Amino acid sequence: MPYPTALVFPIEKAIYLFTRDTEPGQGGDKQKFWREVLGFQSPDAIRSAILGSLSVTDLEFKRQDQYGERYQAVSLIRGPRNTAWWVKTGWMVRHGETVARFVTAVPERAKGE
Repeated sequence: MPYPTALVFPIEKAIYLFTRDTEPGQGGDKQKFWREVLGFQSPDAIRSAILGSLSVTDLEFKRQDQYGERYQAVSLIRGPRNTAWWVKTGWMVRHGETVARFVTAVPERAKGE
């Protein structure tokens, strides 16, 4: 199993983090975390912050499935308001590829700095 050589984070995934909301009590209100807690004003800023907080060497292999190898990394994301939070990111390397593609980001339960 070759180690990933690069990180790929499509802007569509950042748009999802920036705009996804749910009904109260349903969980998964991503936009509230990224906009209200960390203060991001655009999907590109979220993408840049995540990519700037880690490298391929931070990825930890978790498992292999029918789609490829799954990795995760936890990094401290600092928002525009200077608020920081530990965020767990998920990545996937598809079979036959060497790049780790962004899958999702989830804030850790305990606040960072």
